[in-house]
Amino acid sequence: MTEGRPLPTRALDRCLACGSTSLKRLPLRYEYRGSFPLVECGDCGLRFLSVQPTAEGLAELYAAGYFERDFRCGRSASGYFDEEAWRAENAGLLDAFARLRPPGRLLEVGCAGGWLLKHASERGWQARGVELSADAVKHARGLGLDVFQGDLLAAALPEASFDLVYMGDVLEHVPDCRAVLAEVARVLAPGGFLYLRGPITTNSLARGLALALYGTLGREIVLREPPYHLWEFTPGPLEYLFESSGLEVVEQRQSKIPPGRAHGEKSVVQRAVMAVLDAVNLPLTRVFSVKGDRIVMVGRRRG
Repeated sequence: MTEGRPLPTRALDRCLACGSTSLKRLPLRYEYRGSFPLVECGDCGLRFLSVQPTAEGLAELYAAGYFERDFRCGRSASGYFDEEAWRAENAGLLDAFARLRPPGRLLEVGCAGGWLLKHASERGWQARGVELSADAVKHARGLGLDVFQGDLLAAALPEASFDLVYMGDVLEHVPDCRAVLAEVARVLAPGGFLYLRGPITTNSLARGLALALYGTLGREIVLREPPYHLWEFTPGPLEYLFESSGLEVVEQRQSKIPPGRAHGEKSVVQRAVMAVLDAVNLPLTRVFSVKGDRIVMVGRRRG
């Protein structure tokens, strides 16, 4: 049993995006088999946990139960392994890929159980995947898919071997976001695209105001849940990561999860305030593409 023992961790004393050691503590931490405080880089603005689970700890977090309960921040009403629950979403993604280029060589980093790869193959893509979870890889291979078990760096894929790389709700989970984006740029053919989609939670109106208020009061937001998100991206630092990794940003758009069931442990007052702020945030993001809590960013490999 591992539930009671502390997660194996590592401490970061510098920003992995820009190398700066100027780190500012933010008033938020995770408490789950250890304490995981959030910091912000004083130079590039990247936000990340200054204490993070090691590879061993991450393997424990992403067991089979993650794909039934916790993926997508626990906001999904369906478990991952229900194919029909994801067919429409995957169709929308494949339509977006088709607007960038015709079907070619596709790599999905963090492919989970492989539904997107399966549906992409049905549309003519030569699809491959990389996935950390042994349970998810077993499911994907059972569909006849070519999936490497491990992380992208360990896969050691050939240079310039893909026309499009997709990462959905993945980059915030990896131990080294800069190294992963640099590897994505390496395996992309010149002119190839990275299509990234994921959370930018601390960018939202409610979370931004909460961080400011708690900081002023000298208090901390405590999230008593697993520290899945090692990196809390906001649009500016994420664009810096793309550009410094050799990926020209060609598209960026933000979205907002509609008001609904608040994630995590919150009081009645906190839930009411969040509902009001989210109701304001939703049209603000739809009209101006600002203050969202999710983002799509598309980069193209230079050259």
